[in-house]
Amino acid sequence: MMRKLYLLLLLGVAACTRQPADRFVLRGTVPGAMDSTQVILKMVDGWGKTLDTAYVVGGKFELRGKMDAPALCKLILDNSDYLQRSEQDLNLARRHEIDFFVENGNLVFSAPHIDSLPQSFWLYDIRKEKNYKVAGSAAQEAYYRYQQETLPLRYGMKQLGGQGSRMLDANRRLEEMKAEMEEVSKAFIRNNSNLAVNLYVAETLKKPAFTYDQAYLDGLEQLFASCQDTCAALKDFRGYLRDAARLVQGAPLQDDQVVGVDGKTVSLPARMNPDGYTLIDFWASWCIPCRVSLILLREIHKEYGEKIRFVSVSLDQQEADWQKALKEENLPWPQFRSLPEQTKAFAEQYHLYGIPEFFIVDREGRIVFSGSNAYELPGQFSKLK
Repeated sequence: MMRKLYLLLLLGVAACTRQPADRFVLRGTVPGAMDSTQVILKMVDGWGKTLDTAYVVGGKFELRGKMDAPALCKLILDNSDYLQRSEQDLNLARRHEIDFFVENGNLVFSAPHIDSLPQSFWLYDIRKEKNYKVAGSAAQEAYYRYQQETLPLRYGMKQLGGQGSRMLDANRRLEEMKAEMEEVSKAFIRNNSNLAVNLYVAETLKKPAFTYDQAYLDGLEQLFASCQDTCAALKDFRGYLRDAARLVQGAPLQDDQVVGVDGKTVSLPARMNPDGYTLIDFWASWCIPCRVSLILLREIHKEYGEKIRFVSVSLDQQEADWQKALKEENLPWPQFRSLPEQTKAFAEQYHLYGIPEFFIVDREGRIVFSGSNAYELPGQFSKLK
């Protein structure tokens, strides 16, 4: 009888500790977190779908849900609602956000103290990503390795990013670090077998239109060539590679029509430099970053204007706004305006969904570079032959 009871107890313990196959249970311990701090778990993709919510009690919380596949999620710890309701000092308000992979099973989140966790938005400190652990997820174990391997680079890029947009030397160093990050990420994918994490890392390897060639896309495809998985995320990534092929460096400038200051419609390709390179600046009078970039663009034109033709294309809908801005800026190179239907075509043809945007076009009418940072242009010009 005692042997039977002992066996039943063992079976009960095993049943309680085995991994749930179709759901997750996330238990967290965060010393120093105020009671009634709200805890929210959201998907990073999929419009930020909320998976579960809870409250901290005694430094602990528990969340439950179900995952169709391992995915990157965001854990939010926010005590501001409690402080407002209790009319306490709002200087104590804190919002922490932590990203990690969640999959079905028993998961355990731990941190040495609430203050060791990265806060939200501009207070986010990449270096604090090493201060928390999530046990029970193979995907998270792989993602944590990637975080730690790339932490120095990501921190350096963030530091330079604040000044890199305004300093040429810092911008060059930033580009070098991005290239190094790219190689580290590729190496990680080659050496890591977790598909969910590999696909997340691959997302970071996507580049803006006309800043890569077909060989680059082929290299990304090769990273997953041996993978036979039919998951939706892998299908989507392979679909991206097919779509991106039409936006490679060397794709031709389309025969688009723009309007000059004299009101006449002209072909944009006809305004390109047949004997060298052309810089196209897409901008608008209402776009503050565009107007700011014109300050630097004038200086760049002084240095490169005799070698490279400059052309500006405004996306202003109202001609009066454009003409007013032209008088204010007094730009010393040809100016054109895109009509509304043409602006829509630009977006579809070139993924032109934000301005300022700069295209460099060669003598054959092929787009060899695109970017949104005017400080990148001198470095790009120096590469041209």
